[in-house]
Amino acid sequence: MIPRFVIHANRGKALVMLDRGEYWQCGLVTSKESAAEMQAKGIEGLRARIVENAPFLYDGVAEVREWNDAKLLKVRVDRLRRWYCPGFNCIGDAAHAMSPVGGVGINLAIQDAVAAANLLARPLREGALRTRHLAKVQRRREMPARFTQRVQAVILRQVGADQRPPWLLRLLEATTLRRRMRTRFVSLGIRPEHVETPDAFKLGSFGCGFSTVVPAEQNEESRRRQRRRVR
Repeated sequence: MIPRFVIHANRGKALVMLDRGEYWQCGLVTSKESAAEMQAKGIEGLRARIVENAPFLYDGVAEVREWNDAKLLKVRVDRLRRWYCPGFNCIGDAAHAMSPVGGVGINLAIQDAVAAANLLARPLREGALRTRHLAKVQRRREMPARFTQRVQAVILRQVGADQRPPWLLRLLEATTLRRRMRTRFVSLGIRPEHVETPDAFKLGSFGCGFSTVVPAEQNEESRRRQRRRVR
């Protein structure tokens, strides 16, 4: 299921909502100064800020009873200049720290892992892994990370600006096009990865109603033994 991603922005105040199926994950975008002011006012200040952005949550904010029900996350968007060195490779947040906007950090991390498997599986299997293979992972995944960070920065500047969005953005928001584009960006990113490693394992039956993963080489050896017995 593709999650719904909604932003409620109101002149410099923004509430990001991500539908996780069984619950909504909500993030209130605020400056360090505003966060300190809200904490000084108590939990009522947080509730009021949420309702100010999304009045339909008036009944739901009662679930936030104390500050322990909310987490203050300090955001720092950054990335390494070089993701690798001999015998070591960084992916995910170790290579590029993402903003929580859109909840896309885990998506990029998984895509990094798939790309790394696709590029490194064969050299590892053949014992021929070199630093140049690790560099290929960065070349493959650096552009999506950079692009996503820039988009997140634009979103934060826009929703944090104390002014109305441009008329073109308001017009797009009134249609389903922008929401579809935003949902695809959150769910799939700009360079989705697909597993392309060779099929090194095959499923073999084990007992009744169960299965176990058997290496292809072991499975082939088992078939040779069975043929010898038949002879």
